[in-house]
Amino acid sequence: MAPVTGSAAATAAARPTTATATATATADGPKVAHTAHAVTVSVPASAGAPGYALDVATDELALTTRRAGKTVLATATATATADTGALRFTAADGTWQHATDVTDWTWRNGVLTVTADSTLDGATVVVRITPGADRYQLDWDVHGSAPKQLGLVYDLSSAGHWYGHGEAETPQGGPGVNQPWPLDAGEVDHETFGPASYNMIDPFWYTSKSTGLRVDTGNVMDVALGKGKDGLGTFTVESPDTYKATVFVESTPLAVYRDYIGIVGKPAKSDATYEQYAKPLWNSWAQFYTKVDQEKLLDYATDLHDNGLDGHTIQLDDKWESNYGNLTWDPKTFPDPKGLSKKIHDMGFDFGIWVTLWINLDSDNYQYAVDHGYLLMDAENTGKPCEVTWWNGQAGIIDLANPDAKAWYEGNLKALMDTYDIDGLKFDTRFFDEKCAPREGHQATDYQKLGTQLADEFDLQGAGIRVHWNQTAHEAGFVTRQVDKGTGWDSLRASATQNLAISTIGYPFVESDMIGGSGGQPAPSKDVLVRWAQSASLMPLMYASTSPVDTNDTTTGQKVDYDQETVDLYRQAIETHEKLAPYIWDQVQSTLKTGDPIMRPLFFDFPQDEASYTVTDEWMLGPAVLAAPKSSTGATRSVHLPPGTWYDVNQGTVIRGPRTLKGYAAPLGVTPAFVDLKAKGAAKAVKALKRDDAPAASVLITPDAPATDSGTPFEVTTEVTNWGNRTLRNAEAALDLPDGWTAEATGPTTAKSLRNGATLTTTWTVTPAGDARWGSHDLTGTATYNGSTRVSDTVQARVKAAPGSVQEPYLTADTTSGDAQYAQSGDQFAIWAGGQDLSGWKDEKGVIYRDDAAGAGATVQARLVSQNSASPVGKAGIALANDLTAPEKGGYAVLVMTQQYGLEFMTDSDGDGKLDTWAGGGSTYHPAYLKLTRDGDTYTAYASKDGETWSQVGAAQVPSATGTGDAGMVASAANANHPGENIEAVFSGFTVTS
Repeated sequence: MAPVTGSAAATAAARPTTATATATATADGPKVAHTAHAVTVSVPASAGAPGYALDVATDELALTTRRAGKTVLATATATATADTGALRFTAADGTWQHATDVTDWTWRNGVLTVTADSTLDGATVVVRITPGADRYQLDWDVHGSAPKQLGLVYDLSSAGHWYGHGEAETPQGGPGVNQPWPLDAGEVDHETFGPASYNMIDPFWYTSKSTGLRVDTGNVMDVALGKGKDGLGTFTVESPDTYKATVFVESTPLAVYRDYIGIVGKPAKSDATYEQYAKPLWNSWAQFYTKVDQEKLLDYATDLHDNGLDGHTIQLDDKWESNYGNLTWDPKTFPDPKGLSKKIHDMGFDFGIWVTLWINLDSDNYQYAVDHGYLLMDAENTGKPCEVTWWNGQAGIIDLANPDAKAWYEGNLKALMDTYDIDGLKFDTRFFDEKCAPREGHQATDYQKLGTQLADEFDLQGAGIRVHWNQTAHEAGFVTRQVDKGTGWDSLRASATQNLAISTIGYPFVESDMIGGSGGQPAPSKDVLVRWAQSASLMPLMYASTSPVDTNDTTTGQKVDYDQETVDLYRQAIETHEKLAPYIWDQVQSTLKTGDPIMRPLFFDFPQDEASYTVTDEWMLGPAVLAAPKSSTGATRSVHLPPGTWYDVNQGTVIRGPRTLKGYAAPLGVTPAFVDLKAKGAAKAVKALKRDDAPAASVLITPDAPATDSGTPFEVTTEVTNWGNRTLRNAEAALDLPDGWTAEATGPTTAKSLRNGATLTTTWTVTPAGDARWGSHDLTGTATYNGSTRVSDTVQARVKAAPGSVQEPYLTADTTSGDAQYAQSGDQFAIWAGGQDLSGWKDEKGVIYRDDAAGAGATVQARLVSQNSASPVGKAGIALANDLTAPEKGGYAVLVMTQQYGLEFMTDSDGDGKLDTWAGGGSTYHPAYLKLTRDGDTYTAYASKDGETWSQVGAAQVPSATGTGDAGMVASAANANHPGENIEAVFSGFTVTS
């Protein structure tokens, strides 16, 4: 068959309203047609594939994929993306250019080749599209120029919701405390998205409209989805080479996933054993961080053993070595490692240790490795070893592509393990860094494979290894542990959505980060720790560290004791997981056959259930178990059940979906879970999960965050629901109120009987006390039934501050656009302010302060009750300066809490009025007690959750501090990326003492 060709000029002259040319590769193969404004490739439906059409716009090169006549994926238009276009590239001078009008096209041997002009003079874009039954290959280059980067830009909304990616870097703190699900529900800004990344990532994304994108590259990418809420997905490869991508078009998201797995491979085996799936791994990191020694580790293991907290391994994490890379014990902290190993084994645990291929420059082994050529060399100067910076200093990296280096490292490991009866290892850090040069004959991506092969020689004890991006990583079947998480509710929620992201890019043997988090933040609360254990009990594996007996708060150095209920509920979660292990092991075997993830989103099993595509806190564990653990404060939650016949394992009832269970009973001892009675494995799941001791009723208060003014009535509703299979008698609803508050019911508060599924609904008019303090107050709904059983639910009712004025001796100042407002009521204060930032580059804030109040030995303290800003970096806190209305006069320091990223302590080190030093981090919490002390020109910042136990945030010299200065409270919306938005900050108990 002769090729079909066309040009933009010829097409424009004809201006036909229907196709003017068609061609087929075979009788039932793809067809090509062109109109005045597009060339269209049509692929008919076939067995297992729905068929699709791809429109290539010719006026301005753009790609629109349609299935059954409806758009399911489309590139962005030049108008929407300013000057970036759909297919974009950077010129030699770094400016962004993009493809414009199509000048020619040909259809030859099943390939559509399209040539387009670009915004760069002399440069053309050549696109090759190769259609298949359920996908098309999209390759393109730039001719006539030397581009630095090539990228695709998609309109996110064209494909519905977006998923995949893996661990996502986000402005909201991802991947440590945030993982948007779906991705377009948040913002992803991942600038170093590549094969050497520590993040578990793959260049694969899929959508709710059952399309998918795979970028075939070994280079670093810059990936953004919804950055700045722009509605765009940008997928840029940092290379001038041909951009190679595959676009999948299927009927369900699961089919897209299976197409992807067909390319990259599925696990050939499971790295973890049955016991490692059945019982937790206990790792020392979050319990001690680096402040660990032999006595502490033995006490830790003994407490777990004596409290019946089962596990298969005690794994000693960082800080056992004499120095990083030596692979020898620190004799001061571990004087008898052989005896340590024996005692741990005698308790019934295996013993493991943490290791890395990174050798610190001051370690004994570093020079030996340099002299023998065992280290990776520098990318810019291959005559010297590559030096990398990590959280433990400066280091070199063992070159696994060097057989002698690999043999030396392996020999040291095996000798260590044999000498001290060590059963397995946790490999940490990366096997390569972009600052280094691959060994001759190798590429950067090879080091993922080499690391995989090394790790596969050892028992990884359920800690797995973080390798990704290539076929070897997919086929190795390692357990995947997440990046370190924080210790708050946000991190718990991220641990679930992140597992969904990781497992649906082809790594099915997932576990959350250490239960309770491990990101160096304050120890998890009792509720977070218990809820995290419950959540992990319904995941493939349990990875534990923080002991529910007691732990250490790394931010204060203080011991934290948990109560007996914490121990009992944690133990219950472990026992639940152990009972579920036979079912989970069946799913492991199934995954080895199919490649399907074990932990997966609801819509993988129920693709026609639209509501499932935005559920963030439920998942399927295999085909039978729907997990819906509670991952926030409170005692109830809404549960979405897709179509099916569901068995409620807590209440013993059968529920037919689709249905949303509003206010489902989930007190601290209950983990909501449901079994699809018609799914494979249902009988095993019911046997493992069924319980008879869960409360039958719940009480739900709505709204979940009521707000009002002091003394102003507002309404709430309580709903008492019977979830059990027996009728409840004498149900009664009530409200527990703060002192001085009143409530009047405007509906029935009692019911003689409540049958299964019935609800007692009561509306209440609540009136706060006339002098109620600003901020949040507990409002608790209670329900009693059957004579004595009591359940409750608590919400935070907020009493709002209203703008007004402050009283002497307080003054105000505003360095924003002039719209800051203030209020005071006794020792309570409020600030409403805009401002682009409160930092070195912009100092825009609202201030309430005392003039000339802070001497050379002053202490400034306040309680930050609450803050609310659209920006995740909105800031509120306290400040010192010689003159807070003119920071350039010196002595300037601030201590603030950010909306989402924890504390910031900033000072002006050179007296120019600009904040140029920084300390802080951690998680955000309220109330936050903040304290700044001044000792001459030395400022020290502290923070506390209770006003009694203080943690030092940082200390700094401020040489320009002189005499007696100002002290006050500050707030900035930090709205550079959220124009027009303000912050509201509420304080109390502000004091200045000298």
